[in-house]
Amino acid sequence: MKAINIFLIIILSFIFSNCKNNKKIGFSIIGEIKGNFEGFIFLKYEDRIDSTLVKNNIFNFKGNVQEPLEAFLYPGSPSSKEQKVIAPFMLENSQIFISLNYKKREFRGNNIKYIKIDTIYGSKSQDLRNNFDSKMAKTFHKETNDSIKTSLLYKNIYDFININPKSVLSGEYLAEINNRYDYLSSNQLENLYKLLDTCYQDKKDLKYVKKLIKRRKVLDYGNIPPKIVLPNQNGELIDNQSLIGNFVLLEFWASWCGPCRKSNPELMEIYNSFKGRGFEIFGISQDTDTEKWKEAIKEDKLGWTQVIDTLNNSGRMYNLTTIPYNVLLDRKGKIISRNVKPSKLNEILAEKITK
Repeated sequence: MKAINIFLIIILSFIFSNCKNNKKIGFSIIGEIKGNFEGFIFLKYEDRIDSTLVKNNIFNFKGNVQEPLEAFLYPGSPSSKEQKVIAPFMLENSQIFISLNYKKREFRGNNIKYIKIDTIYGSKSQDLRNNFDSKMAKTFHKETNDSIKTSLLYKNIYDFININPKSVLSGEYLAEINNRYDYLSSNQLENLYKLLDTCYQDKKDLKYVKKLIKRRKVLDYGNIPPKIVLPNQNGELIDNQSLIGNFVLLEFWASWCGPCRKSNPELMEIYNSFKGRGFEIFGISQDTDTEKWKEAIKEDKLGWTQVIDTLNNSGRMYNLTTIPYNVLLDRKGKIISRNVKPSKLNEILAEKITK
């Protein structure tokens, strides 16, 4: 008998056996794996790790969660060093049926175990996530105009939270998506926060949204951000507001920050294209080691103004939670963009600075 037929029989027998009892106590996952998989599959959620032996391409997990949350299926032990691609999904106390595709892929000489969810049903939270992702793909991700993207993002999140105020995804989207895209204003974030039923949200998400709101109140478009006065490589105090009259990128970085160093060559290209034409970069390092900071400046051949904040006072003033992060100011020192990528920065400067 084929694995898929066995899978269907197990599902049907499971459903009928549970018709007599309407109480849903905990979760039960029944799954199949398409592909030549042997051994144990692992389930990780919260701080827990469970495993089960896959037999005839079928596996089962049972347990209990207090509220819907993101879980992960692993094709090998989560603690092992072998490279693997895992499958995330929304876990809740219900009967969940999952069909996985399994492959081994070679990458740079290593065999990588790869699993991907083909179909899943029985998790209402996963259905909500799929529907929201589909809506974002059809609207927000297709748009290129920033002002329209802002409206679409606000509407999409508003509609989701308004209909699902108790869903843990509402708090997650408000925190994670807004941190990633940095479009919405403090007023918009506050309006969305008020829609949440906070009793059902992850406390970390709520705390982070409050941090975002606090940051946006400082960095809303049109604001003049807090003044920064810090020493350069020669120990001379430099004031970012001394650069008013130019478009200025306040670039928060550090020598130990991989993504920061990776973007430096692109920033140098942009700086070389627009310096002397009304554009400056004001680099604010969060390094604690002054020598490593100076070495990084030389290695990356950074030609713009650099200052160091070993106590990270500027990061606290700007309510930053991560680097790299930047703020773009117009000639009057007012904020016109936040967390702008090099490609977008180049577009903005090409439009605003007369050749």
